[in-house]
Amino acid sequence: MRPLQEQSPMFKEGEYIFSAEEGVAIEELRSLFHEFGIIKLDSLIIHDRTYLLVLKNDPGLATLEKKIKASKKIRYIERNGMIQKYNTKP
Repeated sequence: MRPLQEQSPMFKEGEYIFSAEEGVAIEELRSLFHEFGIIKLDSLIIHDRTYLLVLKNDPGLATLEKKIKASKKIRYIERNGMIQKYNTKP
């Protein structure tokens, strides 16, 4: 099988999924990422405190990981991956 679109990115640019520690208010999350220009900050899974974050000025995963490690308000952060369709016909 091969992807229908060759050379498509594996991740959505500027989009991240993260999970906040218990008791962290949405205002604290906005403050944490404010400097990168938040386009969207939406709750995905309420009981797990998982969010979708879309940034205007994407600093990259390494920078965000350093920032959240220092804040101790976020359990993890990862890039928002894209699912690819595959062509099953020869």
